[in-house]
Amino acid sequence: MHSLLLRALALAPSTDPSKLPFLLHAAIETVAALSFILRPQSQLPNPSLAPRLILQSLGGLLLSTNLICLIFAARPEFDGTSRLVAASLAFWHVWPCCRAYVRLTRPELEGEGWQGKEKRSAEGDTTERTLGGPAVHLGVHLLLLLMFVSAAVIE
Repeated sequence: MHSLLLRALALAPSTDPSKLPFLLHAAIETVAALSFILRPQSQLPNPSLAPRLILQSLGGLLLSTNLICLIFAARPEFDGTSRLVAASLAFWHVWPCCRAYVRLTRPELEGEGWQGKEKRSAEGDTTERTLGGPAVHLGVHLLLLLMFVSAAVIE
């Protein structure tokens, strides 16, 4: 994987700007994936085993999208298949945008008592505000969504 990443970094920026969203997705979603895998409790207040396993599975899924992104960034040309993959990744980013929007417009979903980087649920459980919170998530995922749409439709 290390050589694939180096090849992707060496080729993508110099050959085609349409590959940039693939590299950004891989970088950004790696951080998110590791958060889901290593610290699922940072996503939900005091999750039981079942939600932790689901969150860890989501983290694994995110890592698989990162590998796909690195493969497409390392390919020598940006072709029709690359555009279809860009469109599918744009579609993926719709859902985190929706989640972040709901979290911003319905603060009661975050629980009561935001203090610094923590949130407190109605039951008193505390979890950390992860990776900047919903405003940052919305901005980042919206940017990636637009970049992937652009890569999918601009020749």
